[in-house]
Amino acid sequence: MNTPNENAPEQKIDEAVEATAPQPVPPTSQKKRWKIVATVIIVAVILAVIVYTAVKDFSGEDVDIGRVFELIGSRWYYLLALLGLFLCTILMETLKLFFMIRKTTRRYMPWTAFKCAVLGKFYDYVTPLGAGGQPFQIYYLAKDGVPGGPAGAIPIGSMFLTQFTFVLCAIVAFCVGVPGDIVPLSIRIVAYFGAVFYVAVPLFLVVFSFFPKAGHKVIQWGVGVLSKLKICKHPDKWIAKGNAAIDNNKKNMNIIFHSKRILIVGTLFALLYNIALCSMPYFALLLFPDALAANGNWVPSWEMWFEVFRITLFVYCAITFVPTPGNSGAADGTFYGLFRKVLVTVAGASFTCMMVWRIFSFYLYLLLGLVVILAMKIAARCRRKNNLLN
Repeated sequence: MNTPNENAPEQKIDEAVEATAPQPVPPTSQKKRWKIVATVIIVAVILAVIVYTAVKDFSGEDVDIGRVFELIGSRWYYLLALLGLFLCTILMETLKLFFMIRKTTRRYMPWTAFKCAVLGKFYDYVTPLGAGGQPFQIYYLAKDGVPGGPAGAIPIGSMFLTQFTFVLCAIVAFCVGVPGDIVPLSIRIVAYFGAVFYVAVPLFLVVFSFFPKAGHKVIQWGVGVLSKLKICKHPDKWIAKGNAAIDNNKKNMNIIFHSKRILIVGTLFALLYNIALCSMPYFALLLFPDALAANGNWVPSWEMWFEVFRITLFVYCAITFVPTPGNSGAADGTFYGLFRKVLVTVAGASFTCMMVWRIFSFYLYLLLGLVVILAMKIAARCRRKNNLLN
């Protein structure tokens, strides 16, 4: 139960800038049409990739669908391992948020932390470029009584730690390298650029949060360029708003990063989250032992796990630029194209392995998010009925 600690010191909310809930703006009819068209195109692309990979994998003469299901049925415990990894990612994200909330508010709010963890992933996966999670996390934190400063800082700090630890894992993957016959040069080059793009977000957060003067210069330079291009009509107002946002963000981020304990514990949870997420393909591959045994270099072992782990990091980095929700389409196709070279002895195994991976690394987050949203609506309706009866 989210109850305040009676002995907790009074929060100095005025030291942080009050975060406000996102105010929805009613879209125009033209925007609605474009939104519908964009949604239809994205769904069509995702379905086209899935259908193409399925047809390609099941169209050979030696296809044995029964053998595919037989392998999965005999290795069902790897499905449980995948479910455990999925739950581990939710737990790590929840613990990270719970710890940050506890340190900034002196309150125990497990349900709020869990809700923000699940819905943060849900809205990341239903919005292009994963840009929707943090605003909703801010909204739900503020709605549950978290002061404005921490409510604005916690989601940003959490995202920073997650992306920072992911980049650390990617650097390890790039330094160690992967077999060139599995990850071609083109994918590796795109992955390198993707990693740079991925690290740009936490890098800018650090610069803007802890070096506000540098952020002010970047804002001034950017607005100057836009002004010369006749895009910005009131540069002084834009600069003032940008500088105010940087100063506010600095105050909010200081709430999180003034504590070494938050940095250490939060980084540990974020690292375990990324390890669990990138370990899912390994257990999906283990569903097909015949294929792995036929390829001499792919015997189930810690070495194989590390190899698959590194290849998965290349996959995630390579699809960073894809604007579809959850990188859908690109993630499916890239994974299928890379691991199809490993699972060559069982027809249909590559597509099945890819779909198993996507179910546990993508679709289950959407399903759990919908369950949480439904539970929140039911709880809110019950509270309204109780208030009317009382």
